[in-house]
Amino acid sequence: MSGMRSLIAGFVLAAAAAFPAAAQTPLFSDSTEVGIVLEAPFNSLVRGASRNVDPVPAVATVTAPEGQAERFEIEIAPRGFSRRTGGICNFPPLRLNFDATRGTFMQGQNRLKLVTRCRGGANYEQLTVLEYTAYRLYNEITPMSFRVRPVRVTYRDTEGRRREETQFNFLVEDLDDVARRNGEMAALDTLSGEVRSSQLDPNAAAAYGLFQYMIGNLDWDMVTGHAGDECCHNSKLVAVSAESRENVVPVPYDFDYSGFVNAPYAIPPESLNVANVRTRLYRGLCRHNEQAPAAAERIRGRRDAIYAVIDGETRLNDATRRSARRYIEEFFAVLDDPERFQRQIIQRCRS
Repeated sequence: MSGMRSLIAGFVLAAAAAFPAAAQTPLFSDSTEVGIVLEAPFNSLVRGASRNVDPVPAVATVTAPEGQAERFEIEIAPRGFSRRTGGICNFPPLRLNFDATRGTFMQGQNRLKLVTRCRGGANYEQLTVLEYTAYRLYNEITPMSFRVRPVRVTYRDTEGRRREETQFNFLVEDLDDVARRNGEMAALDTLSGEVRSSQLDPNAAAAYGLFQYMIGNLDWDMVTGHAGDECCHNSKLVAVSAESRENVVPVPYDFDYSGFVNAPYAIPPESLNVANVRTRLYRGLCRHNEQAPAAAERIRGRRDAIYAVIDGETRLNDATRRSARRYIEEFFAVLDDPERFQRQIIQRCRS
């Protein structure tokens, strides 16, 4: 078991280039854009999304890069909470349930999260691209992260009452696949508070906290969420087995409330007295301060790769790309200055 714990610690901050390719499913093996046509009763689904998350039958036609179109009978359902119920978005995030995918581009996929465009228009499409980019930034820090695949989705309403539209969206890797490609680990099925912060892998938790500080995100927790809910708030947990509670690795998701994305609906928690989501506040745990300098040094070592992700994202317009890069450059300025690192990170930790 100690050997496996050492393996986890070694993997947690490894470069994404070190991923074992054989462990990846076809869908998440690269980041070229995939075309999808979804046919479903979208008029009823979208109008009722705030009240009803029951799945409905649908058809997905998936065209992989340089591949043939493949047709799947699937189920589709609204998902999420704030974007679905809070009056924030006029189009909900979705869950796609596949079956019988063996021998196809979608092999190995069953339940997939689809991140959709919250509202119409070019500005909201830029927000979707920024959130997609945030996932890819964390991929550069650690393979213990959700992979994402960009998709161009055409929505066709089988009720004939909603205009056909095409959006830039992205699919999020299933947690079981994240676990399997990182040393045959396992996803944990726990409720809020069942895993203690003392049971987290300290190296993984330190990297997690610094990443959230990098993108200016306060909308998360590594071990808790709403009482009685599945753990954790915008995080999932992975360990060496489903029963293990040692060196548990937190895996973050949902970054639309971050300063990096800077969505117009995103506001910081009132309890933190932060002016806006672009204002960074370190929320890592003090128990991981010992590991924070090493995590920071490893992230500094990935600086060029992180910048390359932003600079190479051609779906961002020039102004958005420049703003996104400046925001991350400001983070590295803190890491490069020992006094600022001590003052703004180590001394601002949560006990």
